[in-house]
Amino acid sequence: MLSHRLSFLRRFSSSIILWNQTQINLKPQTFLSHSKELYNWNVAMTESNKHKTPKNTLLLFDQLINQHPNIIPNFITYLLALSACIRLGNLHEGKRIHEYIRQKWSTTVESNEEIKVHTCLMQLYATCGDLKTAEEIFLEEQLSQHIIAVNILIKGYIINKQVLKAVKLAENLQKNQRNIVTFLLWANAIAQIGDIQLADQIHMELKNLSTSTKDFFANDRRLINALLDMDGKCGNIVRMEETFKNLKEPDIISFTTLAKSYIVNNLPMKTLAIYDYLKQTNQISNDQVIYLVASNAAGKLGLISRARSIHNDIKTAGIAYETNEKILNTLMDTYGKCGDLNAARDIFNQFKIQSKPSISSMINIYGINSQALEAVALYYQTKDKLTGNIQSILISVLTACAHGGLVEEARKIFDEIPDDKRSIKIWNALIDVYGRAGQLSEAYSLIHQFEKIHSRAPVLYISLLAACRIHRNAVLAMEIHNELFESNTFLTDDQRSAIVVLTANVHAAIGDHNRSFILRQNLYRDKIPKYAGVTWTDINGIIHEFYAQDVRHPRSKEIYEQLEVVHEQLNQFGYQPNVSVLTKEENNIEWSIYGHSERLAIALNLISTSPGTTIQLTKNLRMCIDCHEVTKLIARLTQREIIVRDRLRIHLFTKDGRCSCNDHF
Repeated sequence: MLSHRLSFLRRFSSSIILWNQTQINLKPQTFLSHSKELYNWNVAMTESNKHKTPKNTLLLFDQLINQHPNIIPNFITYLLALSACIRLGNLHEGKRIHEYIRQKWSTTVESNEEIKVHTCLMQLYATCGDLKTAEEIFLEEQLSQHIIAVNILIKGYIINKQVLKAVKLAENLQKNQRNIVTFLLWANAIAQIGDIQLADQIHMELKNLSTSTKDFFANDRRLINALLDMDGKCGNIVRMEETFKNLKEPDIISFTTLAKSYIVNNLPMKTLAIYDYLKQTNQISNDQVIYLVASNAAGKLGLISRARSIHNDIKTAGIAYETNEKILNTLMDTYGKCGDLNAARDIFNQFKIQSKPSISSMINIYGINSQALEAVALYYQTKDKLTGNIQSILISVLTACAHGGLVEEARKIFDEIPDDKRSIKIWNALIDVYGRAGQLSEAYSLIHQFEKIHSRAPVLYISLLAACRIHRNAVLAMEIHNELFESNTFLTDDQRSAIVVLTANVHAAIGDHNRSFILRQNLYRDKIPKYAGVTWTDINGIIHEFYAQDVRHPRSKEIYEQLEVVHEQLNQFGYQPNVSVLTKEENNIEWSIYGHSERLAIALNLISTSPGTTIQLTKNLRMCIDCHEVTKLIARLTQREIIVRDRLRIHLFTKDGRCSCNDHF
């Protein structure tokens, strides 16, 4: 099955390359013998392929060669039979037909038709996963000058997740060799890699085309959609939006591609804006994909009202989602991320057969909603029924154990996993369990144990650094920081940023603001990206966005006045700000802490909704310790439930001043 990143190749009305009746000339020809009879057989096989009954096509082929030995097949017959095998993904049948063709080659295939048969054979092997044979045919038959064959091999590399080979093959072609399909496949391969420099290269190649070719390509919506997808996945949002604006008539695929890209780039509000526009202009119809994308965005934002609204839209559209596993999984995941555990559980119970994705998702939902024991129980209820790769389920249950402080349960599950099935993600999940529980030396020992049999994985150290931040172990944090930077370990920009920020935060937490400042100066000097905290809240269908000390909101004056009132009341509860959350020395501590984005969002809710109304927020980063403590007090003070979805989990703050995470976060 193709990667999810090939989604829009799958949505074309027909395969880009697959041999079909439009590419095969069925006009009567002079064959070696029985030309009229063979023509009729070829027509029957063509009709069978056209009506998507490839098994019947193969039955016809077998009847022809076994029951009518006097009727000699020609290259069209072979193309039709091989196309049926390609549609079925049946390599065994394809090899059998290939062997038959090999035996009859000299008498049934004329020299001017050899390229078509070889190309179709190459497509069979590439599509069915036998790239070695596909490459052998490509090289032995010297097909590099035939663009259809080249495109088939590029697509074969993409299907078989060898995208670097696909890009290299496309790059090495002469400029006048490439056609529109080449560029489309090339863009798709780059999208899977996510390399912005490779994306720049393909845009440069398109700019250098002749004016007439450039104009022709500019009107091909398939190619434009592929470029939108590529730029979105490579993080070039500006160019993606510019390309979209230049589309004369964007279709639903164009809008959906844009919406998906916004989610990939952590801009879910823009995804919902696209959904709202499509809904208002009646462009959605029964397109399931846009509903799934919008639901995903609502889940990322933790907006339960939007999740329910989109669910209702699916019902209104008449989509039979109750039997559609993909839609059910998406809705379940969305409700879980929005903190509606009952709705998620109800959907999970609708599955007639609970698949690995649904089980993994439900376990994860239990974990982020502070129901770690439920997650472990579901794992043991289902694990004996599952076969094959269950990596996602194992990671989900270990992560749930980390959120719930279930160290012994996590270790037991880990020990049951065979050594060859323990991926980096599984090791990382166990290290996170020990780290969150404060067992830092045990977590560090696990990293050393991992490195005895594997090469160094920086992600494991980053998990341990996060634990150092929670438990204020600056000595270990600095040791890890120095080890990673001084040993020339390869680090991505995101990893370098995480290491520096976490180490700086540990020192700030213990009051060593000088060391924290120096570390952060290195971050700015080396131009390592750092992500700002942002909080969203939905009030009466309008999404509001806040950064720390934000003054952009039109009601900012009222918001800060409300914060002053709240903090005066908090002081009566004995609240004292936790200065360990400050990343640098501040002259005005109250302003620095009181202005955190989640507090601004809470204050807006307090002045905008009636007493007792539940407040719901989503933050892109983890809540700080002080905001967590303050939110418990505000929930108690105002007698409101407050639901906060941060980067890792959902916190339900109750009216009695407690949090569902039991302060284990």
